[in-house]
Amino acid sequence: MKSTLYLTAKVLPGNRIEIQAPNLAEGQTVEVVILVPEDSSYSVEDKELSLTQRQEFLKLPMAERRRILESQAEAMVSHYQQDSESYITIHKYANGK
Repeated sequence: MKSTLYLTAKVLPGNRIEIQAPNLAEGQTVEVVILVPEDSSYSVEDKELSLTQRQEFLKLPMAERRRILESQAEAMVSHYQQDSESYITIHKYANGK
């Protein structure tokens, strides 16, 4: 039976990826599947709001704030559903199902 390790990695200079897994034997052959997020340019730093922007948001009418938050929540649900489906597919593949 195949076992599954789920790791994340950063792409290193030279477009390299390094994986360290202490439970793997040196020289052992493994299968590697790489999932690249659809919006790979996303970074948390790009999405942070300044104090002024947060205060401006709070000044919006309640209906507008709800609309914005609902839109963000829908995007998050969609993102996590896609991520979950990808993980299940990889897990099934890795376990030979």
